Amino acid sequence: MDPMPDGADAQELQLEYEWAMYLLGMRANGVGVYYSRAFGRGANPVRNQNQNQNQNQNQNQNQPPSRINTASPSGYSPSSLGPPSIPAAPASPSLTQSMASNDQAHQINNTPKKQPVFFREEHAGFIVKGNFMTLAAKPHLVEEGEWMAHQIVEQNRLLSGMVKCVQMEDRSSGRSVCNEQTCSTMSAGPTTYTWIDTNRNPINLPATTYIKHIQTWVNGKIQDQALFPTDSFSSAPPLQSPSQLQNDPNHWLGKISGFPQRFETEIKNMYKQMFRCYAHLYWQHWLTFWDTSSHRELNTCFVHFVNVGRIFGLFTDKDTEPMQPLIDLWIRQGVLPKIDKVEAAPTSAGGSGSGA
Repeated sequence: MDPMPDGADAQELQLEYEWAMYLLGMRANGVGVYYSRAFGRGANPVRNQNQNQNQNQNQNQNQPPSRINTASPSGYSPSSLGPPSIPAAPASPSLTQSMASNDQAHQINNTPKKQPVFFREEHAGFIVKGNFMTLAAKPHLVEEGEWMAHQIVEQNRLLSGMVKCVQMEDRSSGRSVCNEQTCSTMSAGPTTYTWIDTNRNPINLPATTYIKHIQTWVNGKIQDQALFPTDSFSSAPPLQSPSQLQNDPNHWLGKISGFPQRFETEIKNMYKQMFRCYAHLYWQHWLTFWDTSSHRELNTCFVHFVNVGRIFGLFTDKDTEPMQPLIDLWIRQGVLPKIDKVEAAPTSAGGSGSGA
């Protein structure tokens, strides 16, 4: 694991990243959208003073989902339809690249048997510079379960901003970029993800429906007091030494912070499903991010997401297959640390929200 930078470099990266994410929220939503649950399971005092106003404005769009599980995501299976075509997106008023460069990107990305543009080094840059371990490495005095809870909430917030970029309706057509016609299945290259219906049968859903279900499902988990307890939280518990953890036969992630025994399994399932949303955004909608000059923002959010997932073993190599070429590129560049392969992670006992 690369050492975590400190001092001016770490502070500079953190400030640069926060500002970039704020601008990204302004671009996607018109205002910054933040969750009240943050590190320490309380409101972050650094948030914009208009946070409460923004949350009230978006309350109708982010109502807590029902606790009744009517369906759940399932594992992925190879698509029988072959690699999906990537629809060409209309030119955007905010396009800063030349039209010749833009047309070339469309042509390359739509050419059969060609490597997708987003797997190429020249398009794998970010909106910040620095060591991404600054944002992922657990602080020494923070319990790991508490840090994982913070990361899940933060990653969900960043993913929501990316998803909004393809969910917003086009004024001329009245349809969003990701719709039932252009994305009839939840696909990522040759991979198609299926959903489990109430009869436990795998079914194909349009990507826009699948992603909205995932967002509702993840938000429901985060707001579930039994899984992410906040009402009973008063202060940080004393950290246990490695020897104390080894001598506790009933130890689990987040135990001393009040998280339930199923916490680790649940967050791994959540992380796996969020990864699928990123994979779909890249394979089906990268040209939309290119047209709006947002592809580096997408890369920044995704590399942060992947870095946390790899460091803490939140997904497996099988889970990351659709995006592995880009991940391998970042590893070769030294952006991501080299980590031993992760074995298959357990699924939740009830199977809800799990993927095989």
